[in-house]
Amino acid sequence: MTSNTRWTRVLAVCACASFAFQPWRKRHSEKQAHKAQLHEWENEGGNLAPAPEVSPTVLTAGSP
Repeated sequence: MTSNTRWTRVLAVCACASFAFQPWRKRHSEKQAHKAQLHEWENEGGNLAPAPEVSPTVLTAGSP
């Protein structure tokens, strides 16, 4: 096997690995962007809806 054949095979394997790695890289970058946006939203004071207020007179089932 000549050195040109070896280099060609090495480059082919690297190219295949690069194409196989792209979907993971895209998913990873989307997750990182989402984490950054969530962190930014939390720093702006964003939070979930407040808990409902409880009335002072709570009626239970069966009470008059």
